[in-house]
Amino acid sequence: MKIRFNQPETKNPEQDRGLRVQYSEAKRSGKSWRWYLIVLIASMPLLYLLGLIAWDEITVEANGRIRVSNFVMRAPVDGYVQQIHVRPLQNVAQGEQLAQLMNTSLQEQHDRMQLEINVLEKEREKLRHQAEQSKSASLQLLKFSQEQQDFLYKRMRQYETLFRQGAATQAEIATIRSQYNAALENAALLKKSNSNAQGLTPEMIQVSNHMDQRMIEFEKVRSQVEQLKFAAPAAGMVTEIFAQPGEYLSKGQSLLEIIFPNTVFIDAFIPPKYQNYAVVGQVALIKFPNGEKARAKITSVPGVIQKSSLETSPLEVSRSAILAQMEFIDKVDNRLMNGMPVDIYFRGIMGKY
Repeated sequence: MKIRFNQPETKNPEQDRGLRVQYSEAKRSGKSWRWYLIVLIASMPLLYLLGLIAWDEITVEANGRIRVSNFVMRAPVDGYVQQIHVRPLQNVAQGEQLAQLMNTSLQEQHDRMQLEINVLEKEREKLRHQAEQSKSASLQLLKFSQEQQDFLYKRMRQYETLFRQGAATQAEIATIRSQYNAALENAALLKKSNSNAQGLTPEMIQVSNHMDQRMIEFEKVRSQVEQLKFAAPAAGMVTEIFAQPGEYLSKGQSLLEIIFPNTVFIDAFIPPKYQNYAVVGQVALIKFPNGEKARAKITSVPGVIQKSSLETSPLEVSRSAILAQMEFIDKVDNRLMNGMPVDIYFRGIMGKY
């Protein structure tokens, strides 16, 4: 037996051959947008990958750290900390006294050499005074000898005239000529003695050489004594003090650290694949951890490859980067601290900042 259903298609599912069929409500109402949401969630990894590719083309990202110039003052020689005039986090002006060291043996050597130099200076002044007195006496004798020489020359000319007139004898002429020659010899000796007096005597030369040698040694000791006084080389801030008054410091041991907030740089770590951006004059956007931004430019590229400053997990391989030094172009209102991490953005296909 064959059963055929020739009934027409029911357009209203709630009507069956004139009777109304009571259907219960669906447990879950199907909305059309939920399928789009499912597709969107399923395609999120692909969209994320496409976003990374597009971001790399638009903006080149690197990381860096703020570097504030600092200087660690160390003991130039062995000594004790006599006094510290500053405290941590104190702002200091250029030339302001920071600390004072004491080295007793060095100070005694300085005072002893100073006394010795004073004695040598007095001795040299004494010899110079004696030389000046000797020079003055020699000049007076030379002047008298010159006057005597002129007088004898005139007398000799007079006797020669009288001899031609027959009023003088040959013996008188010989006597006056002998006296004139003796005056010439005496004048020559006095001139030679005066010429020697113009220079330094052997005693003065010896004292001067000894004094010059001691002065060289004294300058070295005096320089070391001056280094015991620590002064700020420029305006800055004392960040840390490593010793206390009365503590003994060996040569080269740290005493205190001072930073110079007005001299701030950025150490940028640029991935090697972006080496075209590691050029002097390249401008970038610096983003601070609090969200503030400022522009900076590359001032030098030392040509050094080193590990990136980003903290990596033990399972990750440390990445290498090109080191570049940058300076701020814009005025920065944010407080800059040494070692602060920052994000650096270079414009890719979008041009320059």
